[in-house]
Amino acid sequence: MMRRAILIVVVMILSVTYAFGKIDKVFIIPFSHLDIGFTKTQEEVSKEYVEMINSLLNMMDIFPDFSFTIETFWQLEQWLETSPEPFEIQKLVQYVKDGRLEIAGAYASMHTGFMNKLSLSETFNDSIRFAKENNFVITTALMNDVPGYAQDLPDALSESGIPYFMSGINDKYGDVLQLPGLVNIFYWEGPNHGKVLTWITKASYMEGITFKSISSIESYVERLEEEGYPYDAVAIMVATDNGGLGPGLVSYLNLHEGPLLSELQIEFSTPSKFFKRMEEKYGDVIPVYKGDWSGFWESVKTGGPYSSSLIRWSQEILQELTSSNMINPEDPLYRTAIKNILLYSEHGGAPGAGWPGNYTLEQTHIFNKTVTDYASTAYSSVRGLLDELVPEKTEPSKLYVFNPGNSETGSLLKFEIAEWNPNIGILLEFEGKEYTAYPFTSTYTDPWNQIDKGYEVYMKLPKGNSEIVIKGITDIKREESKDRENDQIVENGFYRIVIKSDGTFDIFDKDLKTWVAKDVGTFEHAYTSSIEVREKERLAIRAYESYENPQQKSVKVKIDSSPIVELDIALPSNEKKIFFSYFIDQTKIPYIPYENHSINYFLKIPISSGGKFVYRGPDSIVKDPYEFSALRPGQVAVRDLFALESDGLTVTMGTRQTFMVGFDSKTNSFDCLLLRHYDETATKDSGIVRLENVEPGSPDVLTFSFFFTTGREIDLEGAENFMRPPIALTQADAK
Repeated sequence: MMRRAILIVVVMILSVTYAFGKIDKVFIIPFSHLDIGFTKTQEEVSKEYVEMINSLLNMMDIFPDFSFTIETFWQLEQWLETSPEPFEIQKLVQYVKDGRLEIAGAYASMHTGFMNKLSLSETFNDSIRFAKENNFVITTALMNDVPGYAQDLPDALSESGIPYFMSGINDKYGDVLQLPGLVNIFYWEGPNHGKVLTWITKASYMEGITFKSISSIESYVERLEEEGYPYDAVAIMVATDNGGLGPGLVSYLNLHEGPLLSELQIEFSTPSKFFKRMEEKYGDVIPVYKGDWSGFWESVKTGGPYSSSLIRWSQEILQELTSSNMINPEDPLYRTAIKNILLYSEHGGAPGAGWPGNYTLEQTHIFNKTVTDYASTAYSSVRGLLDELVPEKTEPSKLYVFNPGNSETGSLLKFEIAEWNPNIGILLEFEGKEYTAYPFTSTYTDPWNQIDKGYEVYMKLPKGNSEIVIKGITDIKREESKDRENDQIVENGFYRIVIKSDGTFDIFDKDLKTWVAKDVGTFEHAYTSSIEVREKERLAIRAYESYENPQQKSVKVKIDSSPIVELDIALPSNEKKIFFSYFIDQTKIPYIPYENHSINYFLKIPISSGGKFVYRGPDSIVKDPYEFSALRPGQVAVRDLFALESDGLTVTMGTRQTFMVGFDSKTNSFDCLLLRHYDETATKDSGIVRLENVEPGSPDVLTFSFFFTTGREIDLEGAENFMRPPIALTQADAK
């Protein structure tokens, strides 16, 4: 009886598979793929989409069985901002309600690994808002060209009420997705169990332009059937980069007689119609996948290391402001900040040399300035929102502070006073405890610390706003020394750090009585044209400058003959943490000819023990980078935390300006991509020429800061506080 039951089940499965194997319907999905730039400048692309939607309304009348999808809300937004007549908007909306036109839900095709939960969620809000205003529902999001996406994307889509996701991944990276077959449909489940029905084609969003006849589609269908594609319908995407209506209309004219000439039912349709059919027929048998497959293209943001840091700071602070209900989401400053964060996070949004031959030199400069303006506008808007937190009436004896970090552990607060004095400390009182803030100076600043001369104090502050009483001033004894010794030792009760003559340093954990990291700070560089070939950067130490006060010990290492000009290390007196920063002078980077394209700088952080590499994406920690069936890049996009986790010892690190991090198993090292530097571009008007300034507004010297700690488990709070330190909203008055 048991054998007979098994046989019956096998026969049923084979019968179902055979029934599924005959494809009889093809959904053709026309749209225009958005690159905000790439083919022309951002403003020129915007004008093209205004023209496209004006033409679309006419074409829909001329060809009554033609359907079209507006791939991203940015495309529609450009048209809406021209103030079309109400009847034109109503006409467009009616096409949506009739099912002939679909407005997909994403603002653009995003570098999802570069984002956080707030910006990922906001990716869909503009389209949802427009849909609600016009009484229809957004059901599908399209993101194309990008080779992979963060594991938090399904949760963000599910929370936004969008059940379907479609993507034509870049054909040059078609081998990234390791699922079998040319096309795949599956439920993609996020860490919070949000699910979206997902369609991926490896042949890219341009696949449909290769099918110029019914016979070519029939051959394609036969190939899918031979490969074992188990369903009776397939979708074919038809688009080019900023191609407008052209690719879809050409395909329509080539294929619109399809139903008369073929056994295949060929329908020009929308993504949602395809998904609904597949879900109704196969919802119970479509497989479920989980995991992260982001990181392949987020690295282009390292070409704008300063602007990317402005965006990362902005989205983190904005998320804390909104989650604490401290700002109105309708505040114009909030809307401006979000829009510019999304524009920078779009897959074309990074300064650089541009695609060879696409831009004139002038267009290249316009593109780069526009992208960096996204970052500076987002940053200044968030600073404006912080200014709104200051009470209308302030007291000169109080310091007003916003803490966006975790309140469970202490954080380093930095603030300014009107008259700085290196020989005095500032007495503070908060919640019945007294503190002394000590003077500091910084040669270089960054988005997390715009103060170059002020006072700093370690405090445990609640999340949100606080008022700290300024009690007065006190004389202090500030230990300072300068020397040129070959090795320098700095230590507290938890760690001993030995800085060696080659610029690297070793870390000894006093609790564990072991060296937990050795040769930290090995720098390597590689040309983008030969990215796998790295050369070691040789560092020569010029001098050490040591500082000490009751709350921390620190040392500045001055470096000669390299773009890496300084290393700063700080050890808090009463906390098991290490903070270190590298400073890279962009003006000292050797000139890079276009034949090498650009140069990349890497930082290696060797760890003495083994473990499992984990990192945090937009909202969740990725415990298994290989859970999803896709290749993984050398460095992945990290939001704020990465770690090497094991039962015996876990190393936790936090990162600010650096966001591309990998793990080199051969050397047991964290491998951080710090920046990509360009000097030349290939223009369509002047050939290969020099780029005077790829990232307008960027300082000459960039700061790359890290948090390091060891323990039994991941120190999530410590990394969060490092990424989101408290912000002084007012200047102190110590008189």
